Amino acid sequence: MNLFKKNDASLSKKLKGALTDLSVDIFGYEKMVTKNIINRTDYISKRLCVPRERLYIRIFQKDNKIKSFLYDQNKPLTAIPTEELAYFFMEEQMAKLSNTQNKISHSIKQYLKEFASANRIHEDRVRVWIHIKEEKVVVRAFQDEDFIKAIPLNSLIKYFK
Repeated sequence: MNLFKKNDASLSKKLKGALTDLSVDIFGYEKMVTKNIINRTDYISKRLCVPRERLYIRIFQKDNKIKSFLYDQNKPLTAIPTEELAYFFMEEQMAKLSNTQNKISHSIKQYLKEFASANRIHEDRVRVWIHIKEEKVVVRAFQDEDFIKAIPLNSLIKYFK
């Protein structure tokens, strides 16, 4: 009888669970997207005279279309059209291209669908909030207004590649 066999199986499961979201940003894509989100948020913050720490981008799907809004904490400020949303994730030259804007929209839909499936909720109830805190991009997932979990930025943007 092998006393270590059972422990090896549970360790294997733990390692698999820990490594599911592990990825290496060898081309600096996450760093570039982080910089774009921070720069775009700073631009909007200065334009609206609202501290960037209070600004939230809320993204969700309704009637099979991606919707996004800018909030000052819990107060809605404005809708963000999909073509504008692209500027948060892409360099300005790329964000101007309509096929890039379509790709962003499709990629977000795909992410919401897979996230909803993995968490056993309807995809129209998934909300992704993006926020800047202490020079870092914080991404959190909600079911309607109920917090589900923090999401690594790279798990969202890997759909954009």
